[in-house]
Amino acid sequence: PFSSGDIRFLDANNGWALAGLGVGAGSNAVAVFQTTDGGATWSQKYTNDPNLAGAGDSLPLGGLKAGIAPANMQTAYVYGVTYSSGTPYLFRTDDGGANWSQVSLPLPPGAENFELGIDQGQMKFVSPNDGFIAMRLTGSTYQLAVYITRDAGNTWTLTPTLLPEGGSADFLSAEEAVIYNGNQFYVTRDAARTWNIIPPDVKFGEVFAGMDFVDPMTGWVVTFDPAGSRSLYRTGDGGVTWFPVVP
Repeated sequence: PFSSGDIRFLDANNGWALAGLGVGAGSNAVAVFQTTDGGATWSQKYTNDPNLAGAGDSLPLGGLKAGIAPANMQTAYVYGVTYSSGTPYLFRTDDGGANWSQVSLPLPPGAENFELGIDQGQMKFVSPNDGFIAMRLTGSTYQLAVYITRDAGNTWTLTPTLLPEGGSADFLSAEEAVIYNGNQFYVTRDAARTWNIIPPDVKFGEVFAGMDFVDPMTGWVVTFDPAGSRSLYRTGDGGVTWFPVVP
């Protein structure tokens, strides 16, 4: 019962969807749905669209919503950007989407003066308790702060290193993640305490469209050039060397 949305499954049957219902003047109406039968049927749990019956306001209309990150069928987060300094859009439900409350994160020094945003796919639970957030800091510099939780988001810890220039993140396990910042890959095997920098032999640059790693060594990158052509590359050595996948 929605035309598009950010869909996240916990297993083969249970999933959530955040459906966009319209954007205007920094506001974004959404509806939250759940399925328990693999997507065959969906039930609406919440909407903040004031034009719809039963709309709530615990998930504020203001702010752009990028995605949804469920820990289980009761607890989930909606995240995005508010375009105001020092505050990301981050709200949590613990009753299956009926009610939402704002979540605060510990900020790096000076970040209260930056625009803080969490882009689509930049928050994920890799188990019911273990999760990551990659939050973009936009101001005099452009950086990425990485947070971890070990208790389903009851507490979030800011990891030690701010990565340069933001990036696209892929969270693989409670310890492993890969981030690409437009020039090189950053790989962690210790829950973002330390990062290995991997300069790739292919400069993807502005044609980079997305990536998917199955482990820290094996992954794929999709490129999309201005002419509308897509290409697929594969690595087996953690992002050092890339080979085109020819259909």
